[in-house]
Amino acid sequence: MKRKDWLLRAAVAAVLLVLLLRYPREMTDGIRQGLTLCAAAVIPSLFPFMTLCAFFVRSGLYAPFGRKLSFLMRALFRLPGAAAAAVLLGLCGGYPVGTRMTAELYKAGSLTQSQAQRMCLFCVAAGPAFVSGTVGAVMLGSRALGWLLYASLTLAALTPGILLRYTDAPPQPMTAAASRQPLARSLCESVADAGGSMLSLCAWVLLFSGVCAALRRLPEGGALPLVCLLEVTNGCKAGVEAGLSAPILAAILGFGGVSVHCQVLPDVTACGVPLSRFWAFRTIVGALAAVYCALLLRLFPLAEPVSLVRTDAVVRMSGATAPVSAAMLATAAVFILNTSQPRTDRCKSRGSMV
Repeated sequence: MKRKDWLLRAAVAAVLLVLLLRYPREMTDGIRQGLTLCAAAVIPSLFPFMTLCAFFVRSGLYAPFGRKLSFLMRALFRLPGAAAAAVLLGLCGGYPVGTRMTAELYKAGSLTQSQAQRMCLFCVAAGPAFVSGTVGAVMLGSRALGWLLYASLTLAALTPGILLRYTDAPPQPMTAAASRQPLARSLCESVADAGGSMLSLCAWVLLFSGVCAALRRLPEGGALPLVCLLEVTNGCKAGVEAGLSAPILAAILGFGGVSVHCQVLPDVTACGVPLSRFWAFRTIVGALAAVYCALLLRLFPLAEPVSLVRTDAVVRMSGATAPVSAAMLATAAVFILNTSQPRTDRCKSRGSMV
């Protein structure tokens, strides 16, 4: 192990140990709040999207969906149509969803490594429900300002994707049929995969909730930058309480926080993206979000509240929309119909799954 790596790991361990010994009650309370956040918001909102991502790939649904949008994906990002579902779900589902489906498509062989690496740099975005509902309506008291923030974040996320199109060769059209698994197997494996991902994601939420709770005991001038850097939800809340402007909040949301970076780390490294490059692009996206937000505020002037409307509100990272809920219900219905077929057919399907 290099000396630099050893010093970095020792520094992280020392910081956690000092916080745990110096502020045990604050860290305990923060972890309790993180558990509430996971149970009330993170799992209900992200679990359906994570399941849907895995199911899209394992069932082969991404292939016909991608063929419909292949021209748009080639024109904007120089990516194959198979990437369309990852881009759209990433913009709608929340931070970890886009990289999760990108990694799934890369493992399935539908994306080259260079294509998957490019997507990991711009498919990390906050969901509309979190930005418009939690940050806009709950924290700022203005859903319209929340939607303006979301527009800024979407433009900031897509800009690197469009610019990076010039760094890769044009994609080949999809000619071979996507590999598909039987319905029951794809659904069962998708649910199990999403469950494992949610366990890891919630573990990071708990850790950073405790750390941010302890950091709040520091003087305000030192605590605010650290909280904004480490965890996006607590960072936005602390930023609104401190009266930060909307472009600064957009930068915090665009960067995402170290907690979000740790959540997507397994998928980013699976695609072979260097961490230094990933963090550099997160910083670029944050800066672009601030610029776009300032420009949009000039075009559409809105009042910027400077205090929280409700400080005890349950913070939601993202939300499952009605179409997604309907899709999940339809999937469950098809699964039930498939398992209720005659016994002989079930035996044949089981044999094909082995």
